[in-house]
Amino acid sequence: MNEGEIDFKAAAELLAATSTWIGDGRTKTRLSKTELEVDNPLSVPPMNPEDNMTWPEQLLPASLAACFITTMTSISERMRVNLKSLQVTVKPLLAKDSDGGFKFDKMFITIELSVPQEDRPKVKRLVELTHRYCLISKAIKGNVKEVIETKVHEV
Repeated sequence: MNEGEIDFKAAAELLAATSTWIGDGRTKTRLSKTELEVDNPLSVPPMNPEDNMTWPEQLLPASLAACFITTMTSISERMRVNLKSLQVTVKPLLAKDSDGGFKFDKMFITIELSVPQEDRPKVKRLVELTHRYCLISKAIKGNVKEVIETKVHEV
């Protein structure tokens, strides 16, 4: 393997997740050295979730938000955009699927960032490239509509 090439087999091991059923709709899900308890959202009243509990339906929006940040910070370095702050919030909209189940219909992505005045003209292109290259965004493309709103703050 040449320098700078990615070892995709090693990456698969690094990115692997293992879930073990622990009863009811609950699992223990291991991501590298982190373990999460994941539950079925239909078994828990949505307004009273237990502390440290998550649902599979939260993990996809979380992955998309984190992917936008890591992708955007990488691209901003190449574009020489001086990011001072960055926050991405993803709110999913579920809908009924044609088979009677549920699906992710839309992901509302709000990007809030602070840049110096001279970098403001580059923000639109930065967001476009981030959307194009974010791995999670690519994974849901054509299946889930992404609605992106950008809020730019000056420093």
